[in-house]
Amino acid sequence: MLSSDGFLAPASYLGADLALVAELVFYGLICLAVVAQRRGLYHWHDRIQTPVVLLNLFFIIVIMVLSLRYENVPGEFVARPFEPFYLVVVIHAVLGTVAEGLAIYCLLAGHKILPRKIGRLRYWMWATFIVWTAAVVMGVYTYFIWYIATPERPHLF
Repeated sequence: MLSSDGFLAPASYLGADLALVAELVFYGLICLAVVAQRRGLYHWHDRIQTPVVLLNLFFIIVIMVLSLRYENVPGEFVARPFEPFYLVVVIHAVLGTVAEGLAIYCLLAGHKILPRKIGRLRYWMWATFIVWTAAVVMGVYTYFIWYIATPERPHLF
């Protein structure tokens, strides 16, 4: 089902389109959570942040990791590391992994499941927001490169 034709770009598939829309919605919600936190509405911050981080993890595992494996990105990136088709997705994957890892740490520390020994949690939350923003920007750019700019997959040399 997720491999059927997409609805945003002619060369995309449904899983990629759903992931892009979901990530943009998640980012909007995270921005809303930041506004709630800045206004002292910590309860709303937690109510928004917790499901977004968990749903994002689901999308990473179910759609993004499977897409990387299907396209053989790790193997192709080693063979052609400077080709934009593979470089942008690797940068996006690294940023997304760091952002999700930081978000999970902040979530667990914020709910007092993990200790807050590393430092003040708000600095880690701001770092998470900055890296998450970069990951979203690279995700949109990855979608553009993969499904709009190069609808035909690159061929081996």
